[in-house]
Amino acid sequence: MNNTICEVGLTYNPSTKIEDRPKITTPDKAEKFLRTIWNVGTIELREEFVIVLLNNSKRVLSWSRISIGGISATIVDLSAVFRVALLGNAASLILCHNHPSGRLDFSCADVNLTNRIISAGKLFNIEVDDHLILTRDSYLSYREDGI
Repeated sequence: MNNTICEVGLTYNPSTKIEDRPKITTPDKAEKFLRTIWNVGTIELREEFVIVLLNNSKRVLSWSRISIGGISATIVDLSAVFRVALLGNAASLILCHNHPSGRLDFSCADVNLTNRIISAGKLFNIEVDDHLILTRDSYLSYREDGI
């Protein structure tokens, strides 16, 4: 029997200087960035949840696809969101998911999830800057709508 315990590690190897990374300060800038990483072929196929990690200057550190679901929902585990955010050294987050149906509205589940992530983020001093819903041709912003 082997009594060796594995060490969990994190390697940070940025390929781009921080000043050359996108700066996201508005919902439309967030949408433009998200469309560069979203698979257009799946935006109407299945619901996915993505987070963008930002530093204190609102520069993109990285992004992560947290979950992939079915045609009408995806399960988002808060521990997965904050595992990535903490390991990625995020000061703030932008949340995003798509609606394959093309509907541009926040469901009660969307609002509840956003509020839970905002509350959890306060424990770690990680702000949620916005939550966007993407459809093939448009988007909706939690921040712009003042929800």
